[in-house]
Amino acid sequence: MNNEWARRAPQEAALPADYFTRPSPARTWNYLQGGKDNYALDRHAAEVMAANYPGMFHMAEQARHFLTRAVRHVATEGGVHQFLDLGCGLPAPPNLSNLHEVAQAVHPDARVVYVDNDKVVLAHARALLTPVTEQGVCAYLDADVRDIEHILTEASDTLDFRHPVSVSMLGVLGAVPFDEALRITASVREAVPSGSYLLFDDGLDAGEARRAGLKQYLGTGIGYYDIRTPEQMARFFAGFEMVEPGLVPVTQWRPAPVGANAARPVEQYGAVARKP
Repeated sequence: MNNEWARRAPQEAALPADYFTRPSPARTWNYLQGGKDNYALDRHAAEVMAANYPGMFHMAEQARHFLTRAVRHVATEGGVHQFLDLGCGLPAPPNLSNLHEVAQAVHPDARVVYVDNDKVVLAHARALLTPVTEQGVCAYLDADVRDIEHILTEASDTLDFRHPVSVSMLGVLGAVPFDEALRITASVREAVPSGSYLLFDDGLDAGEARRAGLKQYLGTGIGYYDIRTPEQMARFFAGFEMVEPGLVPVTQWRPAPVGANAARPVEQYGAVARKP
């Protein structure tokens, strides 16, 4: 990781003693998407995964393109002006888009709350994820997705839950056990009004080879992560109505008309769903 990035880490933050000596999911994902805010140990963890799944770099980039298309759809077709991004991670590399940039390009007054439990990630978010319009708002919460009730309460300082909200859970629910993930999505469903949206993507359980690769990846010290079947993922959408084409590989969710190669299937499934 470049020294400037480490230097800018908040000195007052209560970081774990091993924070810069073990791979971080946010920094590893940053490397996979072509970013530079990562350490050698993060790159090693990513390469371990890529050795077992050569399409990993392509998949990571395409997951960010899915975010762009999904947010644009929710803002334009859904008319949503409010966005809650759970587990936002590091800002996107220059060749990719951040959520607020997409939302505020459609609605200059769009309000976005970024949430993460990594204090260094949030330091970067505050510095770099700033509104792109005078009317737009970006706020930041230091919170763990498992404390979803606290997040929803704090987010209400910025977002008006009497009106539709788009809640993003992109690459996040795999980091918590399945039953807890179901509880989180149920809490979100109960908190948001009709016309709100759930944006989701996560890793696919594609069989024994993928599970073996995941085991090696977790052996790098990256932390908990689980891959799931489409049937398991579909349960997160109870009480929501999926937008066409439903739960599919992220490359196949309303792909751009050009770059057909980008639309080849990947082992990352995503969906957009609306609360009726």
